[in-house]
Amino acid sequence: MLKRALALALLVEAAAVPSVSTERRHAEASGLAAGDILREIASEGPGPVLRRLWDNPTRFDHVCDKIESGDPSWLEVARRLRSSSDAGASLSLNYAVARALPLVPERALRLINNGFTVDDICTSPFIEPKPGVAERYQRRASAALRGSLPSDLELVRKECLKRVEVPLHPAGQ
Repeated sequence: MLKRALALALLVEAAAVPSVSTERRHAEASGLAAGDILREIASEGPGPVLRRLWDNPTRFDHVCDKIESGDPSWLEVARRLRSSSDAGASLSLNYAVARALPLVPERALRLINNGFTVDDICTSPFIEPKPGVAERYQRRASAALRGSLPSDLELVRKECLKRVEVPLHPAGQ
């Protein structure tokens, strides 16, 4: 038990102080381009590319941050990687696209039935958020979904809106 506590304390301390290698990895990750990843996927397939990204958390987090921007190329990266993802990688990709929803609702909705489901994208993309974060997201996503969207997205928009507007805190809590 003492060994476990000591190991945890060392991990926390190491995480608090960025190392040169952490800074170098971050610099390398920031140089990622969607086109490069899409070319890798085209030549190697999504599985090997996703495994390589997942094995480097800094790079994978950077990819998710870019997907959250709603940029069409990065959303295409999400769509292609999603076909080979499972568990944690799937949840991360789902949440990245869900965070893009308030910014680019049409682009996000077009991914439904194209690699993602309504349940994947039309959700609160947070695990234990700070007070107010999920509520602000819900208001922004709802407003985006109520805005003007092409008529071919009407059914999926309505379904998504139902899920996004589910009360965040059940009655009595």
